Amino acid sequence: MNLTETLIGPAEKTLATLRGLAAKQDKLAILVEGAPGVGKSHLLDVLAMELTGNRFAIETVNGQSLRVDLVRDWRDRMPYGNLFSDWTVKRIDELDQSSPSAQSELLTYLDYLMPKRAVLATTNEYGALRAISKGRLETRFIRIHVDAPTVTEATAHLVERFALTESLARQIALGSVPDGCLPSEGVNMRACIKDAQAFIAAREVKAAA
Repeated sequence: MNLTETLIGPAEKTLATLRGLAAKQDKLAILVEGAPGVGKSHLLDVLAMELTGNRFAIETVNGQSLRVDLVRDWRDRMPYGNLFSDWTVKRIDELDQSSPSAQSELLTYLDYLMPKRAVLATTNEYGALRAISKGRLETRFIRIHVDAPTVTEATAHLVERFALTESLARQIALGSVPDGCLPSEGVNMRACIKDAQAFIAAREVKAAA
């Protein structure tokens, strides 16, 4: 869990929205959806740490590892909380990668969610999840969509973080627009940062040669 990364554009605004929800509710079931690389996992990691104040109160799994027996274990242990925080958080990335049976078990788990418990999940494929759940998803989770950062937002971040020129930063940002998408549809920020780091590393090697 790396909480040092800066949230960009829509992801930053979404975190502010979720903080507002957390301040008003004593339990949370949140599903954040959007394209890969827009900051979904990072913003939920930040929220989970703000809720608990301790990483040992947070359990994180990928959807591929979400099994029926794991969810049933969560349900059996739910009354006991944890030793490290008032809040207990289950973080699930790529919920769409879990089996239909595990998803069904999770939705039942949410029916019995106790105070100071949170399930914070992400998905890149909300449509696929919704088709499987047949309407149950929307009645258990608060669904939040996160748009991709704009090329302008990504460019400004690269300039500030890596001290790149604006023209070079914009070139990198444009190169991180997903294949088949227009620049107006936004940037995969994860790929954008990786490309910037690779460029800087190559430049340093060249300068040292």
